[in-house]
Amino acid sequence: MNKIFSPYVNARLQNFLYRFRFLGLYIIFGFISLIIEFFSRNYFLHLKYNYYISTLFAVFLGIVFAFWANVQFNFKIPRSRRDRALIYFLFISSISGIIQWILIKLLLFDNLQYESGRLLISGLSFLLGYLLHRKYSFKDFKKVGVAVYANGVEDFHDIFNKIGSYPDFIHVDVIDNSMNPNAKEVKPYRLETMKAYWPGTQVQTHIMSMRPSIWLDQLIPHSDVIYVHAESEDNIEKLFNKIRASGKNTGLAITLDTNPHDIIELLKISDYVLVLTIPNPGFSGQRFDSRGFDLIRKINNLNFRNNFILCIDGGVNENIVNKLQAENIVSGSCVLKSSDPKRKIMRLQTLGRYES
Repeated sequence: MNKIFSPYVNARLQNFLYRFRFLGLYIIFGFISLIIEFFSRNYFLHLKYNYYISTLFAVFLGIVFAFWANVQFNFKIPRSRRDRALIYFLFISSISGIIQWILIKLLLFDNLQYESGRLLISGLSFLLGYLLHRKYSFKDFKKVGVAVYANGVEDFHDIFNKIGSYPDFIHVDVIDNSMNPNAKEVKPYRLETMKAYWPGTQVQTHIMSMRPSIWLDQLIPHSDVIYVHAESEDNIEKLFNKIRASGKNTGLAITLDTNPHDIIELLKISDYVLVLTIPNPGFSGQRFDSRGFDLIRKINNLNFRNNFILCIDGGVNENIVNKLQAENIVSGSCVLKSSDPKRKIMRLQTLGRYES
């Protein structure tokens, strides 16, 4: 694509594919599900099964295929969220089917062949179904955030020019000397400036400090999610109560050395859980540590796993993103140091689906 079109046209095409990155496959899977419905319905009728039973079962097979294909190849819903997604999908699809049947009767499509009527009425109600599935059934698709720092003098204007509004959320790292002796001065007030660049984007703030309470009041106004470390010296339950009282979401950050079973009660009261998959938290540019896979597996096997959103941070790139069973993924240097940060974000979000 880069060799065929000018840089401007290529950028516009990438932006178009990004904005409609789910719609294309949703249309394809929807069409295939209708084909499955038609063939299975005709097969059952050929075997002399009841007309209505044959039709309902064929429609059900088409719905199941559409859900499986979208979850597996399009929206990439983590396994822990698929049961809920299936319930929403079946409910919305059933309501959509009833509305379509009513429309067929009202618009006098009974004189059309079954296949023609289904294709026509499905096309008319397609957009509504897609919007409802995006909002409810597939809301837990894997989201990608970009990590920035509240330390030093990071240039938010330059970062915005690199990544625009492509990230699903912004992940802010606040690091003090208790976790990194060489950490630069923390400047929490800079989050207000950052919010001006990404006003409609979720902000997740990760306080990398043994005493997160000293930063909390300054960070709460500009954050949607606030992570504190399980190993911190403060009373985490009190911190969580303060965060929730401010209308924000609580987050618990754990490292590769954390045993989930030692902090089980804290995990139970967390809205978000952040797993750091690098050997030395607080230092950027490290590679993903393979021990992270085992820790992620342990977290996902918790019997209350559906109670929180899991986020993975540390050495994440497009080569391993598909192996990470989590709702949120954070990438920092992999994106910001690439030659095309927006394209890198797209690759993380779509697993290279739109690469030429």
